[in-house]
Amino acid sequence: MSKPLIMVVDDEVDVANVIASLIKDTGKYEVLTAYSAAEALEHLKKNKIFMGLGGNRIRLIFLDIKMPEMDGLQLLAEIRKDFGEDIGVSMLTAWEDEEKWDKATSGFVINYIKKPFKSEDLILTIENFFAGKEGKMVLDTFEKHIGKREEFRSK
Repeated sequence: MSKPLIMVVDDEVDVANVIASLIKDTGKYEVLTAYSAAEALEHLKKNKIFMGLGGNRIRLIFLDIKMPEMDGLQLLAEIRKDFGEDIGVSMLTAWEDEEKWDKATSGFVINYIKKPFKSEDLILTIENFFAGKEGKMVLDTFEKHIGKREEFRSK
């Protein structure tokens, strides 16, 4: 049986490669890197599962927000429109404000990890997702967003 496939999408090549290495080092997952939204969409198209099965070999995506041409939130909307909600998406970004949280949670993200990140948070996100806790993760992220909303408004 093949290992679950995770994609890292970040235009900062060094950051994407570090994240990919952390994931590969667990020995439990295959990893693809995409350095642009266009490249990420190509990977998603190539890994679509046909023959009436639906779905995608890519099961989880770590997604940066600030990227040229198409940002991560625009890419998230495209993923949900073209590939559905079966693919887990975790934002992994230095950019955080109420609008970004609103867009991310409306796209049913499983986590919103702020850079600089702790490798433990990244690995825990992966383990929880593949342990079948996706629904709880989406709900927890939304609840975290509600708390953040108060924080943003009090500034």
